[in-house]
Amino acid sequence: MEKIKHLVFLSFFLLTLMLFTSGVTAYEQDMLLDCISSASENTSIEGVSDSSIENYCDCALDLIVDQKKDVRESGYECAVKNFQ
Repeated sequence: MEKIKHLVFLSFFLLTLMLFTSGVTAYEQDMLLDCISSASENTSIEGVSDSSIENYCDCALDLIVDQKKDVRESGYECAVKNFQ
């Protein structure tokens, strides 16, 4: 009976852990910093806030690296979301 209680508790604990864990990005932090640096030097987005550039890079890297989406389409999609 005691083993069943432990098994139920363990199952509940693991289910709870899976439900409340935060998402993890597959791209490296260095990739984000490189993207931000490169985008900041781009004269076509001069005057855009740092947070918009960071959000753009996070969006693009998530789509390209994590979700294996097309580079060009991902860049366009993220630019539309962040540079309006």
